[in-house]
Amino acid sequence: MSRFFTIGIFIVGLIHLLSSPDKCWAKPIPVFVSIVPQKYFVERIGGDHVKVEVMVKPGESPATFNPNPKKMSLLSQAKLYFSIGVPFETIWINRIQSIHPNMQLVPLHTTHKNSETGHDSHHSHSSRDPHIWTSPARVKVMAQKIKDTLSRIQPGQEKYFAANLQVFSNDLDALDRDIRAILSRNENRRFMVFHPAWSYFAKDYGLEQVSIEEEGKEPGPRMLQKIIQKGKRLGIKVIFVQKQFSLSIAENIAKMIGATVREIDPLAEDYLENMRRTAKAISGALQ
Repeated sequence: MSRFFTIGIFIVGLIHLLSSPDKCWAKPIPVFVSIVPQKYFVERIGGDHVKVEVMVKPGESPATFNPNPKKMSLLSQAKLYFSIGVPFETIWINRIQSIHPNMQLVPLHTTHKNSETGHDSHHSHSSRDPHIWTSPARVKVMAQKIKDTLSRIQPGQEKYFAANLQVFSNDLDALDRDIRAILSRNENRRFMVFHPAWSYFAKDYGLEQVSIEEEGKEPGPRMLQKIIQKGKRLGIKVIFVQKQFSLSIAENIAKMIGATVREIDPLAEDYLENMRRTAKAISGALQ
């Protein structure tokens, strides 16, 4: 009796597998990305059909990162690599491609024109600012490219990827509305940061980012004095920092202008919540 029952279970399971081959037989696409927010974007589109590894882990800096042998070994299993233009890619992407020629490289940052002007580099990142994901509108463009790429790899799942893209796009539209509502409460439009990672965010929402760091370098004594004077003149009450960078200079400036230091992280994985939290933090600092 139990033998017939076992055979019956096996047959039913086999019929189920054969009736939905795309769902059951297709292995998840092995994907590599440069930073944690990209992992979130790819997983929102790919769902169970992707397995995503990240080069730069939380707490590490994309500016100084060097992949270890274990990371390079994992790359050999990847089918796709979504790059985004962060600094370490300048050196490593060509090396990675030469070592793993069968892995498809998909640049997400080339979907955007480098139109960041910023006449004064002290207020804005230059045109080389890689932090395009701080703009929800630009994330929508990246999400479309992710969907198109995954659909080419697994064409049988195109409807699934398209449905996920639609839901994610709706979430990004809601995020954009929330950020605008949060920031609309303030007439002051300037905020101070140590590392100018928020120029795309500032441009989208009509803000001015005043940075301590200039062109990737800590300020010298003369520039430091100008920053202190500017901070006092603008009434800056909060200086925003990232955990990937030293806090000491920001803390010293904060003491001189009567401000506090607060952390905001453009590399956090929970993108939607992190962006809302950032908008609230900046809004509070603008009051």
